[in-house]
Amino acid sequence: MPSEIINVVSRKKGEIVSNKIEATPYEFTIGTQARWEMITSDADLEIRAGEYKKIPIREIVLEADSLAIPCAFIYHAMTSVINVSSTNGACLVDKERIIRYAYIFGQATGDIKEGDLLGVLNIFPIAFTREANIPMKIS
Repeated sequence: MPSEIINVVSRKKGEIVSNKIEATPYEFTIGTQARWEMITSDADLEIRAGEYKKIPIREIVLEADSLAIPCAFIYHAMTSVINVSSTNGACLVDKERIIRYAYIFGQATGDIKEGDLLGVLNIFPIAFTREANIPMKIS
C-alpha cells in the first residue's frame, strides 16, 4: 500500500502538538480471546445532562500490540464513556500505552464519585498480517 503524509495532532502534557508523519495503512488480525478492563473514576466530579467532559480514571496499562474498544453497554446511571486516552497522546500500537483519561457524555445531571465504574474496555491482542512500515516523522 502506498504511504501518505498525514498530520497527527495530539495533546502532550496539556499542549497541542502537531507532527507531520509518513504512514502506510496496514492490515491486522484481532485475537478471539480478549479481556475486560474496568474504567473507574479517579475523582469526584459533577456531570450535567448533555455535557461532554474529559475526566481522570484509574490507570489501565495497554500492552503493545493490543487494541482497546469501549464496551457499548452503559454502566453508570449518569454518564456514558465515549473514548479513552493515554497520557502520551497519539501512540503507536506496537508500544505500551498508559490510559489515564476517559471522555464521557452526561446522560443525566448528577455526581460521579471516585471509584465509580464508568464502563468497560474490551482489550484484544492483534497481529500484523503484512509487514508494516514504521510511521516516520517528517522534519
